[in-house]
Amino acid sequence: MTEFLSERIQPYFESITWLTPIILEHADRADREAQMPREIADALHRAGMFRIFLPRALGGGELTIPDSLHLIEEFSRIDASVGWNLAICSAGPLFGHCLSRDAYEKIYRDPRAVIAGSLNPMTSQVTAVDGGWRFSGKATYASGSGHATYLMVAAVVIRAGSPQIIDGFPALRAGLFPIEHARILDTWSTNGMRGTGSNDCVFEGVFVPDEFTFDWLNARSTWQNGPFGNIPLPLQIAGGLAAVVLGTARHALDELSGIAQVKVPVGGRATLRERAIAQVQYAQAEGLLRAARAYFYQCHDEVWRKGEAGESFSLQDRALMRLANVTAAKLALQAVDLVADAAGMNAAKTSSPIERCWRDGHTAIQHVLLNTARFEVIGRVLFGLEPGSPVI
Repeated sequence: MTEFLSERIQPYFESITWLTPIILEHADRADREAQMPREIADALHRAGMFRIFLPRALGGGELTIPDSLHLIEEFSRIDASVGWNLAICSAGPLFGHCLSRDAYEKIYRDPRAVIAGSLNPMTSQVTAVDGGWRFSGKATYASGSGHATYLMVAAVVIRAGSPQIIDGFPALRAGLFPIEHARILDTWSTNGMRGTGSNDCVFEGVFVPDEFTFDWLNARSTWQNGPFGNIPLPLQIAGGLAAVVLGTARHALDELSGIAQVKVPVGGRATLRERAIAQVQYAQAEGLLRAARAYFYQCHDEVWRKGEAGESFSLQDRALMRLANVTAAKLALQAVDLVADAAGMNAAKTSSPIERCWRDGHTAIQHVLLNTARFEVIGRVLFGLEPGSPVI
């Protein structure tokens, strides 16, 4: 725990005790069906997990961002797909802060409100109309869309038939509308993170009132105070997905520890834990994960501190935060690879939790906010160059 964890998080950690058997009971089904089972979604609703950032007046937990990251990591230690859907769907209020306050409260007066969405604006277009905007296109990889009530999409602004260009980049607008106005496609076919149900959603000419939209590249709240009003939106949503990879790596290490107590490798007489190479790999993996977590939480605690103090955030601050997230995820994935190698055939069987951790970790790391391409953008900023990308 860190100094920025609040007392309000304790009931959520306590609920993990009764949520764990529900998640484990339906984990294989989630993997087969490439969708979060309704039983898991309902249980998370009962525990208030999708409302952790909401104010108490709306039935929320008023958690801090560091709170949420520890919670996401712990759920990902049980099942990576559940942790991922929690990271995505609990973050809806962070995007909602950028809407008008009336729009935000209208969405979350529904006790089962969940926002799913897509960060990719290049597959959709939006045009201004009287009173709002019309969105058409496709929201790709919309995790949690199967149990969402609203869809958030980002789109290129079209004026006079062409993309509007501002400072060398297309103008982008985000909007939220009831997901019933979109059609969910059965497109999520991957080898990992299958239980996230990250299907594409298509929509055509959906009218969205202006108060339910915001400037995607310059997103900020006009009414929220404190850290959520001070911290730039990209920094608020930066860490949840990396926390999933951290939890997945811990899950893999937990499994290896159990296997090592009983497995006797072929050709040997001693258990795996007495084998020198396994000892080395286990220690290396543990060290990588501990280093990843220390760096990750240090950076997020510092961002929260600055947000509470009302300090400003520079382009370099954003780059350094992204560096912490990507580096932590990469180190955690290295730990998973070491665990898989040490476990041998126990990590190759599809019935093995380590095999699923490996699939989930390698799939998660391909997300645009975690993949290797982020290092190039970060490096440009650290060299004093323009980032060359709106995604840092």
